[in-house]
Amino acid sequence: MNSFYRNILAVIAVTVFYSNGHEYLNQAHDIGIPWHWVLAFIILALPLLVRQVITSDILQLPVVAWCAGYAWITIIWFIMGAQSEMSWQEVRWRMLAIVEMLCFLALFMDAKAIRFAQWAIVVVVHVGTVINVYELFVPMSFSNVSGRSAGLYVNPNTSAEALVLGMILGITALPVWFRTVFILVAGTGVFATYSRAGLIGWLIAVVGLMLGRFIGVPQLVRTGLIALLLVGVALLPKTDQILTALEGAGSLNPDTRERLTWLMDPLGVEDASSWGRKAIAQQAWERVGEHPFLGEGTGEVHTGLDIPPHNQFLAHMIDHGVVGAMLIPLLLLALLWRAQGDSRPVVFIFSCVVLWFSFFTHQLLNNAYNLLLLALVAALVAMRDRRTGHAQQGMVARLERGHLPKTLAHFSP
Repeated sequence: MNSFYRNILAVIAVTVFYSNGHEYLNQAHDIGIPWHWVLAFIILALPLLVRQVITSDILQLPVVAWCAGYAWITIIWFIMGAQSEMSWQEVRWRMLAIVEMLCFLALFMDAKAIRFAQWAIVVVVHVGTVINVYELFVPMSFSNVSGRSAGLYVNPNTSAEALVLGMILGITALPVWFRTVFILVAGTGVFATYSRAGLIGWLIAVVGLMLGRFIGVPQLVRTGLIALLLVGVALLPKTDQILTALEGAGSLNPDTRERLTWLMDPLGVEDASSWGRKAIAQQAWERVGEHPFLGEGTGEVHTGLDIPPHNQFLAHMIDHGVVGAMLIPLLLLALLWRAQGDSRPVVFIFSCVVLWFSFFTHQLLNNAYNLLLLALVAALVAMRDRRTGHAQQGMVARLERGHLPKTLAHFSP
């Protein structure tokens, strides 16, 4: 019964939070309040969290120690800061995010729940890609940026991030022959967002998966060529009609044309978006320079800037100075600390891509889908570590009973 409840809750959590459905319903249709969904999930997951605290070593996991440190830093820097209403709001957001992440972690501390969550992520990635392709022909049906698809994530950049990170964690649940198809499906969804950080993140993930031998280069090339052939045969005769439809719908506008040109010449094209990002990064860096060591206090990043910095490192450094610069690296180190066996390359690839995305978003630890995926990675590592520990205990027990493995029996007297 406990396993059935856990598995069902894992699928529901992915469906609601990884898909960003709770945020979309609120923003697009004014249905529900996002933090109410989070609170409902915490109530449902609380028995699992209590059970894990009592019966397992969850409190000894590095990521739990990181959560505790993050909470203490948030409170101490709030006390030292201006203690404005915005600062207090940031404290509440962070505390809710920490509890949410711990509940996700407790939920996924089971091998079957992890596998159910991975399958659900694979389904959501496919659905997200279909919605993104649909939105190319019906712009602004979900996205808040004309011509750039986003699906339920509303923002094209967050849509690309979620698809790439979901691709990394979902791929090991699939049979080898389908993995390259899955990668190309996710890549199509990312391409429809025109997110440059997302496309580069997808490339980093694909190279990592090839180096980690989760996919083979010949298999990827073969699948890519077959996909190009099928798409060419199906769409090439109708190219003019499709381009006319995209232009008529507004998907091929100056912004998306600039981004397509950037793909052809990344170093030779600088558009308004790039200039805007540089300007706000420079403004944020100047704020960091005013209080480089201790920062200005929790939540102060929300005041004094024209727009948020779109950079998690700068956002944390404005609040916490040098300590803030270490928060994301320490989180990724906590994920990698006990990673071993076949989970190590997955966690390493995931961490590299998260690190990359951290330079382009300031909401890494505010989005529910990120918290869910981070907790899933931590659970993957913990379950692998637990299986290794059980195997070693079994080996010791067999040795104590005088049952030597074949490799050691050869050297026994």
